Amino acid sequence: MAVLKVFADVLQDFHEKKKNGALYVSVAVASENLIRFYFRDGEIYHLSYGATADRECLDILDCYDLDKAVYFDGMKSAVASSTLPRTRDLISAIRRTGKNVFID
Repeated sequence: MAVLKVFADVLQDFHEKKKNGALYVSVAVASENLIRFYFRDGEIYHLSYGATADRECLDILDCYDLDKAVYFDGMKSAVASSTLPRTRDLISAIRRTGKNVFID
């Protein structure tokens, strides 16, 4: 059963456990797009939402209420970002938004 958690805590947990995979997050508004966070050794190396990627996603993330998150172990992105802030800084920025998410 899904549990409501602070989204930054979920990202922090994946970072500390050095996860490799993808975290897909749905937004509460009617949208077929998912926010996708890709992890390699616990570091977020790519972020996408629809046609936006990386820093652009961070800029619009505050505009959306998050709903459910699902983790896919081992899933990879074909691209890696060179414009994302360090994972620690990204988690801190997301923590300031106060976003919550449902996750199993």
